[in-house]
Amino acid sequence: MTKFFKVSLRALGILSGVLFLLYIVAFIYVSVNKKSIIKQVTQEIGKKLNGNVSIGDVELSFFRSFPGAAVLLHKVVVTDTMYAQHHHTFFQADELYARLSVMKLIRKEPSVNGIKIEKAAIYLFTDSSGYTNTYLLKPKNDPSPGAPTAAKKDGLNSVVLKDVRITIDDRMKQKLYDAVINNLNLKLDDEEIETAFSAKANILVHSLAFNLPAGSFIKEKIFEGDFDFGINKQLNRLHFDSIDIKISGQPFNISGSFDLGGPDPQFTLRVHTQKISYSFAKTLLTDKISKALSIVDLDKKVNADAKITGPLKGGDPLINVTWAVKKSHLTTPFFDFDDATFTGFYTNEVVAGEPRRDPNSKIVIDKFSASWYGLPVSSANIEILNLYQPLLTCDLTSNFSLPALNEIIGSNTLLLESGEGSINLTYKGPVEKNNNTNSLVNGIISFKNGTILYEPRGVELKEVNGRLIIKNSDVVIENLQCIALNNKIFMQGQAKNLLTLANTEPNSVNVEWNIFTPSLNLSSFIYLLNSGKKVSKRNARKSKLSKVAAAIDAVLDQGSVNLALKATRLSYKKFEATNATANISLLQDRYVINKVSMDHAGGHIDLNGSLISLKENYHQAKVDVLMSNVDVNKVFAAFNNFGQDGIKAQNIEGKLNAKVNATFELNNDAKAYPNSITSIVDFSLINGALNNFEPIKKLQSFLFKRRDFENIRFAELKDRLEISNQEIKINRMEIESTVMSMYVEGIYSMKGATDMSIQVPLRNLKKRGSGYKPENTGIDKKGGASIFIRGRPGADGNIQFKADLFHAYKKSKEKKAATSD
Repeated sequence: MTKFFKVSLRALGILSGVLFLLYIVAFIYVSVNKKSIIKQVTQEIGKKLNGNVSIGDVELSFFRSFPGAAVLLHKVVVTDTMYAQHHHTFFQADELYARLSVMKLIRKEPSVNGIKIEKAAIYLFTDSSGYTNTYLLKPKNDPSPGAPTAAKKDGLNSVVLKDVRITIDDRMKQKLYDAVINNLNLKLDDEEIETAFSAKANILVHSLAFNLPAGSFIKEKIFEGDFDFGINKQLNRLHFDSIDIKISGQPFNISGSFDLGGPDPQFTLRVHTQKISYSFAKTLLTDKISKALSIVDLDKKVNADAKITGPLKGGDPLINVTWAVKKSHLTTPFFDFDDATFTGFYTNEVVAGEPRRDPNSKIVIDKFSASWYGLPVSSANIEILNLYQPLLTCDLTSNFSLPALNEIIGSNTLLLESGEGSINLTYKGPVEKNNNTNSLVNGIISFKNGTILYEPRGVELKEVNGRLIIKNSDVVIENLQCIALNNKIFMQGQAKNLLTLANTEPNSVNVEWNIFTPSLNLSSFIYLLNSGKKVSKRNARKSKLSKVAAAIDAVLDQGSVNLALKATRLSYKKFEATNATANISLLQDRYVINKVSMDHAGGHIDLNGSLISLKENYHQAKVDVLMSNVDVNKVFAAFNNFGQDGIKAQNIEGKLNAKVNATFELNNDAKAYPNSITSIVDFSLINGALNNFEPIKKLQSFLFKRRDFENIRFAELKDRLEISNQEIKINRMEIESTVMSMYVEGIYSMKGATDMSIQVPLRNLKKRGSGYKPENTGIDKKGGASIFIRGRPGADGNIQFKADLFHAYKKSKEKKAATSD
C-alpha cells in the first residue's frame, strides 16, 4: 500500500468522523428543540399569508431530509375573511412538506429551503362585484426588528407540486383558468436581479378561458416539458425564450413574458409548431373558432405560428395565428379539393379598438391552389368574418377543357365533346350549406369553341362560344353563339332563381330564352316532335357530382322555357318567310305558341296555338292563323294545299285575307293525320282567279260553251269553310266572275261523298265582254230565275255535274236539318 493511498484513507476517515459528529450534533439539536423548530416554521408560514391558517397536525422529520430537517404539515387550510359568503377555500392541502436548513435554524434565520405540496387545491376567486381573495398572495408586513427586506434572499431553492389543482376564477372579467398539476418540480436560483427557474412539469389544463362565453383554449389537454424561465426582479416580469414543451404529445416551441406588477400588466406569448394534424389543432382552440374551422378538413399536417398579447388584469388578448398547408386533401361543405396548397391567418381584432371577441374576428386564406376532380382551381381571397355568425367570402377560378367536365357532372342529357372553358365564381354567405346556399353564388362561366351533344334529341351544338353569368340564384346566358343543325344561332337567356329551384322544385324553373338567326330552317328541328330517346346512364355511378347532374337533368326534363325567336329568313320545306318573330313556351309535355308573326307571300301572317304530345308519334296541334294580303297561290303551295286536293295552288290566284281556326294531329315528321283535321276558315280573296280548275271547267260542257272557263277572274270571293273528317263544308258563297255569276254551297269530300249545289241565275245569259268587271250583290239575294246544278261523285269517283231540275239537293238538305233537330 502506497503512502498516498494511506494518507487518503486517513483523511477520508477523519472527514467521515467530522460529518458523523456534525450529524450527531444536528440530530441532538433538532431533537432537543423540536417544539421550537415547529413553532418557528409555522410562524414563517403565518408571516407570508394574510389569511386564516389552519393546520391539522405538524410533525418534524430528520431522517427523510438528511442532512437537513423537515416539517410535515397535515390538513393545511387557508381561507380569506369573506369565506363564509362565497365558500371558496383559498388553499387546502393534505400534506405540505417544508425542507429546513439546520444551520439557519440554529442562527434563527428563515430556514425553509424547499417545499413539496401533495393533493392540494388553490382557488383564486373574484366575484362579479370585484371582491377577490387574491390579496392573500401578498405577504404580511413584518414589523419585527431586523425583518428581511424584499431584496434579501429567503433561501427557498426548490418547489415540488403533485396532484395540485389551481383555479383562477374571475367572474367580473369572465376569465377562468383551471389546471391540475400532476407533477411540477421547480429548481430556484435566487440572485439579486433575477430568480432563475428550472422546471419539469406535467399539467392537465381544464380551462384556459380569456373570455368564458367564447370558450377555452387547450381544454382537457396535457401540458408537459423540461424548460427554464426567469423572473426579473427589477422589471417584475416573468419571461422565457424558445422553450420546448408538448401539449398532449404535440411538440411546441414557445416564448413569452408576463408582467407581475404595475397598474396595467401585460403579457406576450409566441407559439410555433410543425406537422400538427388539423383535427388536433382545432381542439386546442375555443369551440367557436373550432366550429368555424370545421367547415373544412385536411388530411395532411400543417405548420402554424401564434402570437397572443394582451392585459393580465382585464380585457381580451389579441390573438394572431398563421399557418401553411401543402398538397393536402381539403374537404369543404361545398366542394372537395386535392393537392390543396395555401397559407392563412386568424385574428380576433379586425377593427382596432372593438372588443376582441368572435364578432370582431376573421380567418383569411391566401394563395390557394388545388385540383378539383382533375381541374386546376385557384383563389385569391377566402375570408371568414365574424365567428359568432360566420360569413364566408371567397372566389374561385379555373381554366379547363370542356370534356373534362363530363365525368364530373355525369349528366345523362348533355355530353361535352370538345372546347375550352373557364370559371370565375364568388360566394358570400353562411359557412354551412343550406337550401339558400346557391342564391349567394355569383360568377361567370365561359365557353370557347365548344361542341355539345344533347343526347335525348341527338342534337349537336357546334362552335359554342359565350358565357354564363350567375347572379345570386339567377343564371344569365350572355352572347351565346353556336351552329345548331346547320343554323347559325345567337342566343341570350336567363333563368330566375334557377340554382335554388334546381335542387328543390325543378318543375318550377322558368327559362327566358332569346334567339336570333339570319336564316332558320325549321325542317331541321322536326326532331323536337319526337319523344326524347332514352339514354343509358353511362355516368350515373361514376359521377362526382351526381346531385348536380340529377338537378341539371331534372331542369331540362321538367322545367319550362319561354322562347323569343327572331329570324331574318324562315323556311320549312316549300314555305318561306321573312322578318319572323315568335314567342313560344316550351313546357314539359307541350309547346304553347303565344304569338308568331312573319311576312310571307307579299303579305303578313300572325298565328298562335299549341302542340301537345299525347303519345309516341302522336301530337295534337291547335292553331289560330290570321293572314293579311298574302298571295293565295304561294300560300297554297307553301302549305301543300292545306292537306286537300279540291283546289290546288296552280288553280288559284289573288290576295288572300283569312282567319283560320284549326285543330289536327301530327306524327313525328310533322305530317297531319287527314281524318284529324278540323277547321273553320273565314276568307276573303281579292282580285282572285281560277285557272284550269277542273270542276268549274266541267260546267262548260252544258253552260256557256263559248266563254273562257280556263282563266276566270272574280269579284271579292269570301265565305266560311268548315273542314272536318276530310270534308269541306262550303256555306252559300257568291261567285261573281268573268264567265258567269253563281252561288255555290255543299260538301266537298275527299272520301267520295261530295255533294255540292250550284245555282246559276239566268241573268248570266247576258253576254259578258272582255271588259266586264264582276261585282258581288250579296249571298242574301235569291238570284232570280236560275238553273240548279248538283255535283256528286260518278261511277269513276270523279265529280259529275247534272241538272237538279227538282231541287233534290235542297230537299236533301232540309231533310237532314229536320233530322238533326
